[in-house]
Amino acid sequence: MLTITSCGQPVRQKPPAGTSTGVVKQTIGVIRARYTTIIRQDGQEFRQEYEVIADGDRRTRINYFGEPETDWEKRTDGSWTVWDGQVLLDYNPNDAPAYTRLDDRDAGQRPVYVLRQGSPHFRRACPQARRLGTHALLGRTAVRYACAASSDEGGMPEPHEMSLDQATGLLLKDDGATLSIAASEVDFDRTVDVGTFSTELPARAQDASDSRIDDFHLPRVGGGELTLAAYPPPLVIVVGDAAGIRKMVARLLPLTQGGVRPRVIGMLVAVPPPDWKGSLLNPTDAASFAEETSKAAGAFPVPVGVDIKGAASYLISQATGIEAGQTEPTAVAFVASDGTMAHASTDAATDDKLRELIDTLQ
Repeated sequence: MLTITSCGQPVRQKPPAGTSTGVVKQTIGVIRARYTTIIRQDGQEFRQEYEVIADGDRRTRINYFGEPETDWEKRTDGSWTVWDGQVLLDYNPNDAPAYTRLDDRDAGQRPVYVLRQGSPHFRRACPQARRLGTHALLGRTAVRYACAASSDEGGMPEPHEMSLDQATGLLLKDDGATLSIAASEVDFDRTVDVGTFSTELPARAQDASDSRIDDFHLPRVGGGELTLAAYPPPLVIVVGDAAGIRKMVARLLPLTQGGVRPRVIGMLVAVPPPDWKGSLLNPTDAASFAEETSKAAGAFPVPVGVDIKGAASYLISQATGIEAGQTEPTAVAFVASDGTMAHASTDAATDDKLRELIDTLQ
């Protein structure tokens, strides 16, 4: 089975030194709404229930609801995401690590549900907006807009009709052919602790080991599956695009007795292009994309798995300062016998340095 992590590019980072972790007891007034998102794909509908707590368009918390699913990216009870205006903190107990912290997200990746007309968030959510009048939704007066398809990340890639609460700009409905979002409850007089929007990592997450390579299950280039269990450490893992992996592996083979002492494997980072017609929420589409990537990559002298969106290699990317999902520079992880990442480097390392790091695994 193809294993894909949920939304977002997972990169772990510790909070800045000196950041307070004390409990904040102040409260603020916010908007709270409950939503259902429906994705329509190949005659199927994928639903996600969640609530949004919004401090205007500055800060947002999303709490997800749902039963466990094994074949797609649905978020389960207990999962949440917080955007504090600068940092995105995501918690998913079904992922490893459970916490991911992302700094300075691109505008299209910011979860904003209050869209004031004329604001950058509004223009991104509703390109070429055309006002269609007002109607009643959930006991509120809503302004309807016809919106063009968006080419920006985070926008809807199809024409759609959006309805915003006239008084606050809260999204009440966004309806397209393949994606729709609809509010089922709204509360404009909710009070919450300001800690609701905290993006500080809890102590247990900060103290957890950040260096253990978790097991992975990736479609193997050429057929089959690439797993950590099949290639127990010590191990050298190369992460990047096809060209970068080939160049690095060519350098590593003479240093590892042909890639066997220690074993050398690769993770081929693959991100669907903007014009890709499938959905990673659909396991059939995801498997098809992995197969297409495998065929396009060609053969490698070592085992290589297709790592969609850099999900399995996030720890290696983070350790080398590379944003998850990016392929340059090529990253290299040196995994010790206990499964922890002893060292991480990039293709900028000299052969002498690579040899030195390999020797530490013996």
